[in-house]
Amino acid sequence: MLKSKVITRFIAGLGIFLFIISIAFEALPLMSDTTIGTFRLMTRQRVFEQSIVKNALILYYRPSLSERSEAISELQTTLPVWEKVQIGLQNGSPSLGISSNLPSDVNTLIMQAQPDYVYLDAAVHQILAHTGSIDVVQLSIILQHDQPYYVAMGQTTNLFQEHIQDATKIYFIIQLCISMPLMLICLGLLFRMKVRQRPSTV
Repeated sequence: MLKSKVITRFIAGLGIFLFIISIAFEALPLMSDTTIGTFRLMTRQRVFEQSIVKNALILYYRPSLSERSEAISELQTTLPVWEKVQIGLQNGSPSLGISSNLPSDVNTLIMQAQPDYVYLDAAVHQILAHTGSIDVVQLSIILQHDQPYYVAMGQTTNLFQEHIQDATKIYFIIQLCISMPLMLICLGLLFRMKVRQRPSTV
């Protein structure tokens, strides 16, 4: 009888412990703000780059003063943000919430996009410096490096998303490893209680 009580108390104590751990685990965020923020910034880089290319084309092909003024304004606004995020992805940026310890394979893809980024960035600066007469050479540089950069950053975003999904799977497995024993313990305790309550037949 004493041994049975000790076992019951041990099982109940283990169940309470696992229950507390489960609550604490649920309270933890699935992903840090840094991880989610970095993913969003990676996604936006391609949007910014496409906006830059679009406005460079407007400056070259559209004679309308209103369209040209709007294109210049957008370039002046978008370019510094695009540059800041790209530097942050390479080196980390506390102000942007980008970790300096991104996965090594993600870092490799970011570095592969770097040469195209440098050419694009330099050409856009040249265009902004001479908006009255757009140099066709600078425009051709932008068109030459547009697609490779876009593809490379798309691969980077997809790979980083895979890392996030892998972390989510691990989180689910850990949660399952906690909840399953807890459920079995609860069922075991209920079974023991029913056995005790059953009237004995003499």
